[in-house]
Amino acid sequence: MAVWIKLDKVWPSLRGLLISYHHHRFPLAWSDPRAWDEKWAKFLAEFAARLGVALLPTAPTFFLEACNLRCLTSKFSTHTPEQRHDLIQHTRSLRKSLCSIQMNMTRVAAPYFVGKERLRRRWMEATPETRGDLILSGLVNTCSAYPALHDARYYCAKEMDVESHRRDGRLFLDLLQEMMVQNPTDSDPDSPTYISHPAWDAMAADQEAWTSTDKQFALTFILAERNMLIGFVVLFALCSFLERPIPQLTLSKATHKPPKRVKAGVNPPLKAALRMLYGEEATKGFTQAARESNQGYCIQEQEMYAKDKQLCHSCRQPNDATTKYPRCKRCWDTVQREVLYCSSDCQKVDWKAGHKKECGRWLQFEDFTPSTPEQHSSHIGPPLHGFKRSGALIWQVSELNRLSPQYDYIVFLEYDCIYVSFPLPPIRAAFCACRDKALTTGDCCAVAMLAQFLLRVFVYKNDPSPQTIGVNPAAMHMMKQIMDEYELPEIVIAVNEMEQRMYTDGGRRPPLIVEAGISAAQWGAMASICVSYHPVFILERQLARVCTVNE
Repeated sequence: MAVWIKLDKVWPSLRGLLISYHHHRFPLAWSDPRAWDEKWAKFLAEFAARLGVALLPTAPTFFLEACNLRCLTSKFSTHTPEQRHDLIQHTRSLRKSLCSIQMNMTRVAAPYFVGKERLRRRWMEATPETRGDLILSGLVNTCSAYPALHDARYYCAKEMDVESHRRDGRLFLDLLQEMMVQNPTDSDPDSPTYISHPAWDAMAADQEAWTSTDKQFALTFILAERNMLIGFVVLFALCSFLERPIPQLTLSKATHKPPKRVKAGVNPPLKAALRMLYGEEATKGFTQAARESNQGYCIQEQEMYAKDKQLCHSCRQPNDATTKYPRCKRCWDTVQREVLYCSSDCQKVDWKAGHKKECGRWLQFEDFTPSTPEQHSSHIGPPLHGFKRSGALIWQVSELNRLSPQYDYIVFLEYDCIYVSFPLPPIRAAFCACRDKALTTGDCCAVAMLAQFLLRVFVYKNDPSPQTIGVNPAAMHMMKQIMDEYELPEIVIAVNEMEQRMYTDGGRRPPLIVEAGISAAQWGAMASICVSYHPVFILERQLARVCTVNE
């Protein structure tokens, strides 16, 4: 609350500085990327120093985000019904595209978190210049392909600071892992994952209590654009670093009418605020920058309108010069909105997908509700109770979902990738119950029982004496996989304790078997035939199934 009170007091002068930044689009991005990045860094540093530290020393970061939100809320409050409708459509497009980005990111990255070619190790061993150049290239290419995201960079100043990525490779890896889809299936997720940030998270927690719908939607829009830019840059840097093709993704903005005119510059009240902050000469420069920016923006909007005008509203298929798409009659007759469809089938699909709610009227910010996540069929469920899967564990889950129900786990030995299955129903039920708990909650006890059972099957086999992981290289190799997947540093101690529990059991049963209620006699009859597996050779730099050997 104190932040908003202080912000209201100084808002007249802040608005001038922030809007001057909105209009300065830094055209050097394409001709001189390094100079462009330096200008961004210089501006953000000046903004934080002048406003954050000077006016609110206790929370400069939150103050910066609060300024951004206040500025956008003020802008949205002047929108026409048509502009509001377009903005809602654009925000929906952002969220849908972000889901595709995160699914592509997961498919590209997950295999490189396992085996010998560990992405984490390779990225950290790269030179600072390489890491920084990849992030900068991602920013430049994203802003070139999607100019609407250019100004989104000030919503993610910390995450997209090129110099920070040069200094610390963990920043990129943390962003990548946080954006990866936690329960990958064959289709894109229904809702995206947003990068955590103290200020934005705090405002999102209070969002429903705000009385202004303009302010509520401004935050929704900011979060969508912020994460969209981060997602594009991370995906671009990832594919470039791994020498993989960059997926072709589309981001469209619905625009039903081209801008009527180009504004001459900034308005008189804003000029007065700029003069107070910077003086007469600097204000002239800002006015010229605003004029050039608006000219470019209107040309861009007109081009987008001309292109979008020719697209099917459902499948986005463009028409040719000889075909005229029919339009939704009710939308045109009621609000003169041109909604085109390439076929009656597409119109029916779009009607069920959401056009029914908006047909014949303009959407308002109050109408915007993010899509409710659907339950996609998958063998392994999503993570529970706040558990966050690692990149290696995401690959494990992805492969198990893809191969279900043929295999029950994938184990890495020194040169082989072992696809494990348990053909006997009692053993399989016991293993899968423990595995599912480990994969969905990361429970240390479940992970320890799972790991100890796999060690008994593949490493210790019929040795009746208790084993200690630290003295067996093969066991340590398997435990490295478990530690990478579940990120539990204490797991080795827990697995050794499970070995001791097995040794004290009269039937020498692994704890996983004991927990399932399988008797010593049953285990003795099934132990030697409880598992079948298929070794798959791992090629350097990629996982490839080149041979299948049935034992």
